[in-house]
Amino acid sequence: MKRIAADTRVAVIIPAYGQPWLTCETLHTALNQIADFNYSIVIVNDGCPTTETHDVCQTFASGFPEQVFYLSRSNGGLSSARNCGIEFALAAFSQLEAVYFLDCDNRIGPHLLQRLVDALRTSGPEIGWAYPDVTKFGFAEAADTSGPYSPLEHLFRNFCEAGSMASRRMLDAGIRFDTEMRQGVEDWEFWLQGMEKGFRGVHVADTGFSYRRRGESMLVAAERDFASIKRYIRHRHPQLYNPRNVLRLEADARSRYAVYHPDTDCVSCFTVANDIEELTLQEFIMRLLQAGQRPAYGSCPGQLIAMSRSLFNAFQANGQLQGVLWTLECALSRSTFVECSVRHRVATRPSIFWTKGIDAQKDGSPDETILAIECTELVRHALSGATDIRGGVTQGGKQHQYLRFHIECSGAAPDQVDQSRDSLQILCHGISEVAGSARRELWDGVALDRYRAQTALPRHVYPELFNLPSVLPSGAEPGRRYAALILNSTETGKLNAAEDLAKALDFEGHIVHLFLFAPACPEIAARSSFSQIITMPLPHLLSGVRSDTYQAGLISRLEPGHMNEAIGALATYDRVVSVDGGLSHSLMGSLRRLKVETWALLGCDTGKVTSAEINACSAFEQAYSAIILPDIETAHLCRAFGIPDARLRIWSNVINSAEEFITADIS
Repeated sequence: MKRIAADTRVAVIIPAYGQPWLTCETLHTALNQIADFNYSIVIVNDGCPTTETHDVCQTFASGFPEQVFYLSRSNGGLSSARNCGIEFALAAFSQLEAVYFLDCDNRIGPHLLQRLVDALRTSGPEIGWAYPDVTKFGFAEAADTSGPYSPLEHLFRNFCEAGSMASRRMLDAGIRFDTEMRQGVEDWEFWLQGMEKGFRGVHVADTGFSYRRRGESMLVAAERDFASIKRYIRHRHPQLYNPRNVLRLEADARSRYAVYHPDTDCVSCFTVANDIEELTLQEFIMRLLQAGQRPAYGSCPGQLIAMSRSLFNAFQANGQLQGVLWTLECALSRSTFVECSVRHRVATRPSIFWTKGIDAQKDGSPDETILAIECTELVRHALSGATDIRGGVTQGGKQHQYLRFHIECSGAAPDQVDQSRDSLQILCHGISEVAGSARRELWDGVALDRYRAQTALPRHVYPELFNLPSVLPSGAEPGRRYAALILNSTETGKLNAAEDLAKALDFEGHIVHLFLFAPACPEIAARSSFSQIITMPLPHLLSGVRSDTYQAGLISRLEPGHMNEAIGALATYDRVVSVDGGLSHSLMGSLRRLKVETWALLGCDTGKVTSAEINACSAFEQAYSAIILPDIETAHLCRAFGIPDARLRIWSNVINSAEEFITADIS
């Protein structure tokens, strides 16, 4: 007993409550492990009132005194029982490397502990736990959890069962089961704690973990109340479940966009434009066709954009690429296929101007065309052999929608593009050709287990968490802060105010982006303080603008659908600033609920503020963290409109003290 206890490397923790004969079966499988290390079994009787449970536990502890340890306690629930076993194991076994959680009605194969321990020993320090595939018996079912561990997926799906092994380093970080969770799925919350501490999981195949699936069990009861359990878990982990963190996980796990360049026959894959993977067209098509198969979760982008390399490079160099892609993504949420005609205008500085549609007779042929389609729709279209998707053709009972935009680009025109090459036809032909030559290896050639294989689309992520169709990939650099400044006008004074504030924010360490709810002008390109310039497509947005009145003053608002797109464009920023009011006022309440810091500037371009501007701001003052004013006199006027002193700041103090606010005494 002393030798095994002193050299125990793994503790198998088995909470016991009821089901004495199933517990007996579970203990037999735990004792039959084949391993090159010593392991011990810790049974925790969680206050079970039946004597049969105690008798079974006591019998095994007496029969295997060197290996089985029996703890009995008052009832506290499954989480509390597991925590009790963890604390005992940490105190009793000085050489402990890991603990394995085994419920008293499940079974494990003879090599499970060895294979999980080997996986932990050969992994890096960031690996906190090892998890198996699951064979479910009783009601027969299987869950293939293979493939690379995905923190993004783990936010939505508990693919690491309780029958997983936690490393000592994870337990030493203070991670324990939440004793408030007594309805089930407490193991999911446990692993999320590990993720929050920077740990990750590793999948181990062929371990022999068997989960008993019964018609009525704790898991079945949890599934009935799963919505409330998910709300509880997300409330417990606000740092995990916020737009900025989810975007970072998305950028690490997958590419949102695939940009096909017909002039070079290559594909740029990325979520954030500063981290691009380049593929040949053949490599991309193979990845696209295999995307539905395990274990390639999220390996293929969700949206395909066809755009020449020269135009792509021009947008990227001018800080406009992310904004253009966001507009195309929003358009795809309303349609199956999007076409954007591009017209270049001669100018020394680059800017863009969106319009809805194009009059071909008036304007003639566009200089080039951008196409956008979801990758799954592209594959279906290519393999169906249907006619041109542009015509709104019905496939499988679904009516395809076709949306057109027009964009005017000023600045040096990119290289001339051969418009005779139809990007969509090239892609469809390539998909059909590869599918025909390698049918058995592709998405429709095997029966799929969809437990983990999911398509990589924002709509599978952001609506459930934030009620947003998507979020703009503003940036995901760890440790960097991002700020967005919103302008409704490109007047010189307002641009100057935005640039002065951008310089102050840059000094604080922010990366600053400019959002325009107005057509871009060439002068903006000279404003080097903005690393990205996102021009919202006003003709599209303004079709959904409505007016309200507040104390007889007009207030502009967006319709709900356009409102969600605008909020999604700003949700991942740490700070959002309304430079000149207008439409941006109505966005701030939703942004603040998403933990975005919100500011408003009033009259900082001219030094004068009208009563109408103050009135409009006062209608939304609770949505702002701070309201920046030109002088003390304006602050007194704001107080008269009911804006609290605590939110008021003076412009000169903000600009002159970039490291921290120096709040003026306005009492």
